[in-house]
Amino acid sequence: MAVHWFACPRMVAVCLILSGIGAATPPLPTLAPTCGKSPTVDLTPSVLPPVVTGRVAFYAAEYDPASLRVLRSMGLGRLNEVQPIASTYKSLVVEAALRDVDSGRLRLTTLFTTTAATRSIEAYPPGTNTLAFLAKRAILQSDNTAGDLLQRAVGTQRLARSIRDRSPCTTVLLTGKATWAAQGDLQGAVLNGDLLAGAQQYAALPFEERLAVATRLNANAMTFTGPEVERAIDSYFRGPLYDARIDLAFQHTSTAKAYADLTARVYGGNNLKPATRRVLRTLLDQGCCRPNTPTLKATYWGAKAGSGWRLLTLTGRVETPGGRIFAYAYLNDGSDTLESEDMEAQIPAVVAWVERNLLVLAQN
Repeated sequence: MAVHWFACPRMVAVCLILSGIGAATPPLPTLAPTCGKSPTVDLTPSVLPPVVTGRVAFYAAEYDPASLRVLRSMGLGRLNEVQPIASTYKSLVVEAALRDVDSGRLRLTTLFTTTAATRSIEAYPPGTNTLAFLAKRAILQSDNTAGDLLQRAVGTQRLARSIRDRSPCTTVLLTGKATWAAQGDLQGAVLNGDLLAGAQQYAALPFEERLAVATRLNANAMTFTGPEVERAIDSYFRGPLYDARIDLAFQHTSTAKAYADLTARVYGGNNLKPATRRVLRTLLDQGCCRPNTPTLKATYWGAKAGSGWRLLTLTGRVETPGGRIFAYAYLNDGSDTLESEDMEAQIPAVVAWVERNLLVLAQN
């Protein structure tokens, strides 16, 4: 089976799935990388839904509306351990592109053409499309090609440095296509060695050196077609090369605490002008995932999810009628779940769990 991106039928979500996996997979590293100090929290969330397995870190907080300083918080798991953030990084890409619109560097009508070099895996926007159209696809459909086109338009190095400046524990260095090409063992010309050794050496580099290698990985990935990368990543996940350390080396990562704090800032559109702020908030207000009939009263619930093989990430910013602001990041990797249907089936239960804990946080 191939790797697929698809819109989840019951919710507006986009999930990276791999069906038909039967082989056993190595566990997550015993000592995962950490970043920053482990934060203290005021509250502990309720017990996770029984369907959830693997490593989970969850951080939610109420933020001061003016300063976005944390007022009170709750947390579960190792909140300073680095974990994959999956497709939620596309919110950062879209916001960065809209900031370039504000500066005049880009326009909502700027055109981008999908080529064999820029096409990523699975469904993609053919032909020539506007920035506004690609932003919508990147958020609502989690389109990989759309996200990559916008990331390159912003500049992969510019985006990586900007995110590091705003959130030192958050790393977005590679395009989606470059990530999968690296995991799929297509980037040997850059990594110089076997996949695991190359991944570990890359992950251990200081930021600027790692960014220089990432730039080469991004360029090299464009020499492969989307279907070639799809076949390679399919073989990686199903075959003997799979190792969670490789995932952590190449995927976009953060900690639950750092990513909730970043979500609070980005999903509000705080650094955008009024017109582009409306664009971002309108898209995220339609993003996945929130309760179908929320108990928590909200005037705005901007959300973006990412899910995949053994992986589920949920992020959001909630604004209440009284002007209170909450944000959260749920990071789950190393799940025992292998089948796509089973991973998708977890989303409603986890979303309901997140809302219940936000209600507790709001009552304190």
